[in-house]
Amino acid sequence: MAESLRSAPVLTTSWDDGHPLDLKLAEMLARHGVSGSFYVPVRNRSGRPVMAAAELRQLAAAGFEIGSHTLDHCRLPQLPRDEARRQMADGRAALEDMLGQPVTGFCFPGGRMGRWGKALAQELGFSHARTTQMLCFDVGADPLAMPTTAQIYPHRSAALWRNWLRHGGGLGRLKALRALAVTGHGNPADRLTDILTALPDHAARLGGVLHLWGHSWEIEAHGLWPVLDRALAAAAAATPPERRLTNHALACPPFAPESAR
Repeated sequence: MAESLRSAPVLTTSWDDGHPLDLKLAEMLARHGVSGSFYVPVRNRSGRPVMAAAELRQLAAAGFEIGSHTLDHCRLPQLPRDEARRQMADGRAALEDMLGQPVTGFCFPGGRMGRWGKALAQELGFSHARTTQMLCFDVGADPLAMPTTAQIYPHRSAALWRNWLRHGGGLGRLKALRALAVTGHGNPADRLTDILTALPDHAARLGGVLHLWGHSWEIEAHGLWPVLDRALAAAAAATPPERRLTNHALACPPFAPESAR
C-alpha cells in the first residue's frame, strides 16, 4: 500500500447503468460532499431507461465522472472479441460526443471481464476498468481490474462468500467478509445500515480505501435511499474532503498502485 493511503481513509463511490434516478443519487452525493463515478451505457438492452445527453452533461458539469459501460450494456464474456471491442469503443465514443470531453473510465457490465476484457481496456487506453469484486479496502493491484468494498444492496452472507470465492479469496478479503457478513434476524435494511456505517472504521484498519457502489434503480426498488444517506454521512464524516475521489483519480498517482505507474 502506498504511503499516501496510510494517513487518512480514501472514499470513492461508483454507480452503474446510467438510470435517470442517478440524478437523485448525484444530489445526495453533492449534499454530503462526496465524489462519484457514473458508468453509463448508451442504451440498455435489458429495457431500463438511460439518462439523456443533457442529463449526462449536467452530471459532468457538477464535477462527477462519467465512464463507459459499453454501448448496449452487454456482458463481455458472452461476446466475440471483435464485438466486445466494438461495444467498448463505440460506447465510449458516443459518450464523448454527448459530453464534448474525454471518457477515460470503464466498468465491466455485471463485473465480468471475460477472456479479453482487460486486454481490450488496455488497448483502448482506459485509465481504469472497474469490476464488481467486493470486500476490498485497498486500491487493488491493477487499475484495469479495480475492486470495490461494498454494494448498496442487502446481500445475504452467502452472496458475499460467493463473491469472495469467485474473485480468488484472500486473507485480507476474508477479514473484510467477516466484517461485512452480519447475520441474524431483523430488518435487512437496518442490518445493511449497521454494516455500511461501520465501514469507514474498517477501511482505516484494513487498508485505507472505502469504495461504495450500486445502482440507483435498485436502491429505489428496495427503498434504500435512507440507508445510503446514512452511509454517505458516516463515510464523509470519516474522510477529509480532499480524499473523496472519483475512480479516475483513485487510479492515478499518487493513489495508483506502484505496479501501474
